[in-house]
Amino acid sequence: MFYNTETGDFGLTEGDVRSYFAQSEFLIVWPEPFAPHEPFVAVIATEKPAHSPATHKAVEIAPKDTSDGWLQQWKVVKLSKAELDQIEAERLAAEQAAKDAARITVTKRQALLALFDLKGIKGDQIDAMIGAIPDEDARYRAKVDWDGSAAIESDSPTMLMLAAGLGLSEADLELLFGYAQAL
Repeated sequence: MFYNTETGDFGLTEGDVRSYFAQSEFLIVWPEPFAPHEPFVAVIATEKPAHSPATHKAVEIAPKDTSDGWLQQWKVVKLSKAELDQIEAERLAAEQAAKDAARITVTKRQALLALFDLKGIKGDQIDAMIGAIPDEDARYRAKVDWDGSAAIESDSPTMLMLAAGLGLSEADLELLFGYAQAL
């Protein structure tokens, strides 16, 4: 990494330095290993300062001339609203991807057999539970979702509502859907 002491440009590569001299009318001989000619100086890399990546970032600033040579410098700054929004969007996408990966889908037949085999729950008990939903719109939606589905998803709102009504825990659901997949 190199620094142009005349222009203040920093974070430059060897290619950047060579390009600067490519328009020169003089033949430039480069030593091996590469060492820049003036006005460029090599910059000694330093570790980024500790910071919370959820709220801040380290930004490279102009290097500092020290007795040890030119040292890379950093400044910790707050993330912009756009950057914070991007982090939140990525978090939500990862959360959704994890939910999608954990979702188990089985046929209604598999779900009904698993409920009966492992918990002794029959289809008419589920129908009765749906029929007992006090809110007419919620009852209709649950009935359409349950009766009209060829496949049952482990995390569907209707399945989660039925599980709660049947006293099934998250662990019970995992066991039931794992069993149902094997049928």
